[in-house]
Parts: sequence; structure tokens; C-alpha cells
Amino acid sequence: MQYDRIVTHDDFDGIASAALAGYFLEIENFAFAGPNDIIHSRISTSGFDIVCDLPYPLQGGMWFDHHVANFDDLELRGFDQGEIPGLRKLAPSCARVIVDFFAEEFEIDQELEQIAAAADVIDTFGYESIEQWRTETPASRIDCAIKVREGTISDRREFLCWMCLALMDQSLEQVAATDEVAVRADRFRAEEESMLAFVGKEMGFLDEAGEIILLDFSEHTRKARIVKNLAQIHAPESLAVLEVSPLFRRRLRTNDLSFSMSLTLAGQRHYAQFDIGEIMRTLDIGSGHPGAASGVVKSGSRAEMERNRAKTLEKIKEIWEEQKGNKE
Repeated sequence: MQYDRIVTHDDFDGIASAALAGYFLEIENFAFAGPNDIIHSRISTSGFDIVCDLPYPLQGGMWFDHHVANFDDLELRGFDQGEIPGLRKLAPSCARVIVDFFAEEFEIDQELEQIAAAADVIDTFGYESIEQWRTETPASRIDCAIKVREGTISDRREFLCWMCLALMDQSLEQVAATDEVAVRADRFRAEEESMLAFVGKEMGFLDEAGEIILLDFSEHTRKARIVKNLAQIHAPESLAVLEVSPLFRRRLRTNDLSFSMSLTLAGQRHYAQFDIGEIMRTLDIGSGHPGAASGVVKSGSRAEMERNRAKTLEKIKEIWEEQKGNKE
């Protein structure tokens, strides 16, 4: 089949995946989405689309992914994964899945391998230390540029398309040195400084031992734009960060809550001990990786939301303690 478009996640791994798939298949037409856009069919897809780093849509062509929960969901929906072209497997990044797939047919250029290696680290938060995480690299500058959300939806799409095409033709170093990336990356770094101060003011702990940093924005009337991992700069010995936020629809706050949790760099040292994705699956509110996952708890009223919030936080703490106890 002649594929004519790549539909990909709008984060670093998704952009890297689109650039790699586009390079090997000579496709320069891209669309960008988040997982919920696919789940709720907010974007039209067809059998001519290549889907990267996202759940498989109602209609699609080739599919590359590394999220185990998406594989399980596909079976529940009655799809035969073996009949879908592409490759799905547990890997640090979707970009790595794509490189492994095309390595069966092509020799992988070093610059393309560097893109996949960068995605491996960024998508798993696989840094050795806070210092390494905060050290500026070509990949981190590109990641910062991708995270900037300003202007219109059309402006963002245009930039992400440009980024995919640039990575198809140039190295990480060359793309990171462009004015397009520099302006956006510097802007995001400035935003991060404000985020860091805000997080330090808002953070607390879910447990008495201070293992789980809690960022509870459930009472906020405006969406808090933060990078939750910044919290570990204030508490480097903590093992995980949990963010609780209300969901907004058409800029209006709802009674539904998002629970987003990830291991910190200190927590990564206990990676085999904890499984954040399993916590969300046990609660039946979402899924994710062992190192990071999220879920949504819906409520019909404000009072129910407050009860569900307290209940969910308590259950997360209980499952965390169970996982810790099982390994000790």
C-alpha cells in the first residue's frame, strides 16, 4: 500500500518517530495528535496513514508504538495485531521501534541513530542525575522548542511539520542551532524558571516519608501549566511525583480529575521495584509505563469529585506501599 501521511504524537518521541518514518518511506505530510484525540476520534484517519506513538485508531494503516497498554486495548477492541503492518514492542521510545524495524532492510545512518537515542532518554526520563537532565544539549533544546505552546493551532502545526522535515535532512546539532529552535527553546527555559518557583510553592507530599511529591491543583480554577518533574529539584531524594489537576473542556473546568505520576531520577534507581502504570491499571483509571503513567477519574458533582480525589490518593499510597513491601 502507498501511504501518504504520518499521524504522530506531538512530543519529542512523536516528532522523532515521524521524521524517521518519513525519511525511510519518503513521506512529507504530517498530522499531530495526543492519545485522547485518537481515543475520542477527534482526528480523521484512513488506511493510508502511518500512526506513530499513539493508540491505533478506528481506521489506520501502518502502526508503530511502544506502549503496552495500547497493545492490550487493541485486542479488547477485536483487532488482530498480526494483521497490522509496522512494528509494536516494548522499547524506550517509539523512535527506537521504528529504527529497529527499518534496520532489517536498511543500514541506519549515525545521525538517525542519534535521534532515536535521544528519544530513548527523553521519553523514559532516563538521565543519570539532575545535573545531566538540566545540562543543555541539542536534543534538550529541540525538546524545549517542541514544548512551547503559543500562537494558533495552525502555527504550532506549521512548526512541528518544519521540525519533522528538518530532522529528516539534518543532524540534531544542526537543527538545534537554527533560529526557529533557539527562539522557542529560550522562551521555554524562561517559562521553566517561573514554573520552578511555582512548583516549590505548591508542592507537598502524599506520604509521611516524603517519597511521593504531591502537586495538587484540584482546587485551581485555571489550568496550571507546569513540568511536574521540576519538583524533584526541590526534593531530590523523593522517588515519585504525582500531579492532580482538574480537566477543562472549552476552557471550562469540569468535575473530572487527571492523575499523572512518574518516578523521579532517585526513583529510577528502584525501577524494578515500582510500576506506575500498574498503579493506574489496578485503579482502572488509566495506564502507562512502569516509570510514568496517568489516569482520569470522572465525577458528577463537586462533592463527588472531592470524595473521589481523597479515595484515589489513598489508594495510590496503598498500592505504592504494597509494591515497596513486595520487593523488600
